[in-house]
Amino acid sequence: MSANIKYILLLPMGLLLHLTDAQAQMPIRDRAVIAQQERMVYRQWDNNRFYPRPNRILGIPTNPNWYLTWAMHPNYPNLDRRPLSPSGNQTQRIGLAAAMKISSDYYKQQADTVANLAIREMTRISGALSGADPLYLLYYKTELAPLDNIEGNAFEHSSPEVRDYMLENGAYAWYLEHMQSLTERYGMAKTMDMERGQRMLMYHRILLEMRKIQSNWEYKLSLSQKMLVFRERMENVQNRQIRLSGQPAQQDDILSGILQRRIQLR
Repeated sequence: MSANIKYILLLPMGLLLHLTDAQAQMPIRDRAVIAQQERMVYRQWDNNRFYPRPNRILGIPTNPNWYLTWAMHPNYPNLDRRPLSPSGNQTQRIGLAAAMKISSDYYKQQADTVANLAIREMTRISGALSGADPLYLLYYKTELAPLDNIEGNAFEHSSPEVRDYMLENGAYAWYLEHMQSLTERYGMAKTMDMERGQRMLMYHRILLEMRKIQSNWEYKLSLSQKMLVFRERMENVQNRQIRLSGQPAQQDDILSGILQRRIQLR
């Protein structure tokens, strides 16, 4: 078989295959499908765009294509199936999401309010922040400062002789015991968690008791000073005079004993 004959036999087959491939992708435009896609996506649900039309005669559909498409669903054109319609599923989900957001914002606001109230309440009653109270800074901190240095303030304006005398007769031990007790209460008032008003009342009670103890202590110091002055004078008199009897010395001892008892019992 020659080459020309082969070419003549294969040419019709190639043309047939070419025509077959060209017709395989022929576009199909169905206005009923297009109208359904448009109304379901973005267009209005229009009853006049449901194809094929029934072509009614005396109220009876006469289009067979309508029977094939809508006969099993005659009420479908009256039901709006769009997801974004006023009653659509997507519209309901968006509305529900908006309502849930409003509700969550409300609960968040309530939670923030409760948290802020808790912080303010903790700030008000916390002992760790009691040192920042304005009333404490302006008044009680200064007035209760002697409790921070009891030993240094006890004999601040007294002579060494008075100090030694108060140490000997036990008056200083009494003062130190009572002041240390107030110091412990003062520390508890500053560190414990309590109401601000209750804390201020504790400060004030401690202040009143401290002033009472200090007043008593000042009285003891004054008596001790007088006692030492009296003793010094009596010693000077005894050195200048030659006593004929022991009666004056006995009177001096009596007066000295009276002053010492007043110091201890005050």
